[in-house]
Amino acid sequence: MSVFEGTVAFPNALMWLMSEDHQELVIPDIDGVANFWTSKNVWGVAVQHDIDGPVTVTVGAEEPQDPALMPLHEGILHTGRQLIDVQTVYLDSITRFKTNTQDAAIRIWGDDPGQPERVHIQCQDIEEIL
Repeated sequence: MSVFEGTVAFPNALMWLMSEDHQELVIPDIDGVANFWTSKNVWGVAVQHDIDGPVTVTVGAEEPQDPALMPLHEGILHTGRQLIDVQTVYLDSITRFKTNTQDAAIRIWGDDPGQPERVHIQCQDIEEIL
């Protein structure tokens, strides 16, 4: 079960997961070759470009129920304030969620490994959507 679902256009085919941190955010280098870029407190995820249509984004603690979604990436996103913001490349906030840890385990699921049209952000450490 998702705790957030929305349909969003992503300019430049990029979705950010940014921690709200007391330290400076470390923006990863976007090389245009890969489809996922990380630092300790910021993740960049390639998604379907807005000119091709919107992306359906869900956030929840559980794995998605949709069999068409596959795991694309997993890791730990550090957040000193235990808050994670999902944003467009223009830093427009899509949703924010509070975690119960400063090192949140996150898995990104999608329907395509390059530019998914459907993305599920799984974080078992979610406390609440803000």
